[in-house]
Amino acid sequence: MLRILAYHRIAEFRETPAGGCPNISATPASFQRQMRHLARHYRVVSMPEVLDAVEKNKPLPNRAVLITFDDAYTDFADNAWPILQQLRLPATLFVPTAFPDHPELAFWWERLYDAFAHTTRRELRDSPLGPLPLVTPSQRRRSLLAMIEYVPTRPFDAAMKLVDHACTQLVERPARGAPVLSWYWLRRLAADGVTLGSHTRTHPIMTQIAPRQIHEEIRQSQADLKREIGFALPIFCYPNGDHNDAITKILRAEGIALAFTVLSGENHLDSADLLRLRRTCIWPRTSLPVFYLRLRRMGIRLDSWRQNWGNPAVTHKWTQAEGSLE
Repeated sequence: MLRILAYHRIAEFRETPAGGCPNISATPASFQRQMRHLARHYRVVSMPEVLDAVEKNKPLPNRAVLITFDDAYTDFADNAWPILQQLRLPATLFVPTAFPDHPELAFWWERLYDAFAHTTRRELRDSPLGPLPLVTPSQRRRSLLAMIEYVPTRPFDAAMKLVDHACTQLVERPARGAPVLSWYWLRRLAADGVTLGSHTRTHPIMTQIAPRQIHEEIRQSQADLKREIGFALPIFCYPNGDHNDAITKILRAEGIALAFTVLSGENHLDSADLLRLRRTCIWPRTSLPVFYLRLRRMGIRLDSWRQNWGNPAVTHKWTQAEGSLE
């Protein structure tokens, strides 16, 4: 069985009226403890090793774990990679390739978080959900959660206009989010041994865009990687995890061999759907004992059972107790 871990940001928390920073998977200290456990008790494999195992139909080592990061936040280079290097653990970084070297771009959920965190308004009046109160921290968090859950249900272009409109109402300055690594740093990381993979170009909700756009997002992101680092492996990570049969068919036609979801569960490479590989998403409330459990077969099955009883379509949820997107 191949265990696959999914991380986003490795950073310290910063509390605001809208909650803590979004998409933080672990603090640097927690991440270091998790990686030390992997180094002692598991065999961390690289993405090229997994591809080779699939292509040659050969088994991976016992207790194999693949470490992945989504979105290519700058704190990967600042906080995560030094720890991984020290422990000699390989990792894969999925890059939304339109974002490097374009600081004017920001992920839509980061923009919403930033606007809700810094607004002085007491209400978001003009929203498709009706007036949303913003007076108390708990109201801001509930209103933000409502928007974050609503946006992915709309066609992507309309959803981004909705985000633009909400942010314009809330703050005068452009709403920003955590920055993405530049191509300079991505090339340095690739030279150091980090595997870079496609996470589309513009991070759209792929179930909310047309087939032509899906083809373009895959092809152009692969082309960006080839131009910037010299090659592109046939791997892909679904933004927000959203996918369906039509999208996997397009990926197959574009030559993608492995694609990664945010669905929980086991991966047996001889029988798994290789375009729907399952990952264990790590978030701040994953304490070290819980981390141990979630790597075990029983914990992976429990994660899958819990997800099946929830709403798998909503992959980012605002957790008030932790102040993170989960």
